[in-house]
Amino acid sequence: MPLCPLLLLALGLRLTGTLNSNDPNVCTFWESFTTTTKESHLRPFSLLPAESCHRPWEDPHTCAQPTVVYRTVYRQVVKMDSRPRLQCCRGYYESRGACVPLCAQECVHGRCVAPNQCQC
Repeated sequence: MPLCPLLLLALGLRLTGTLNSNDPNVCTFWESFTTTTKESHLRPFSLLPAESCHRPWEDPHTCAQPTVVYRTVYRQVVKMDSRPRLQCCRGYYESRGACVPLCAQECVHGRCVAPNQCQC
């Protein structure tokens, strides 16, 4: 690919880039979201004896008792989590990856330099 299209592509990516926390008028807020994960836990299982007690007249304590074993099983768990997100601070809006001031009234003979503040 020639150099010129690559340069234009790189510039285009920066122009439509995302906000940077170091840029002016960019604020951070925490966003909650849910996520599904696989969680392991131990579940008890009874192992029956290989030989059952065939003599009911004997004391039942002489018969083999079931053995409890624990096996790892998995389940899906939905958890709440949070992550930092960037947005323009109050009075600013995002334009081409930067936060620019918002003036409610149009600045007819000047430009908007701060929220609701025009400068000639």
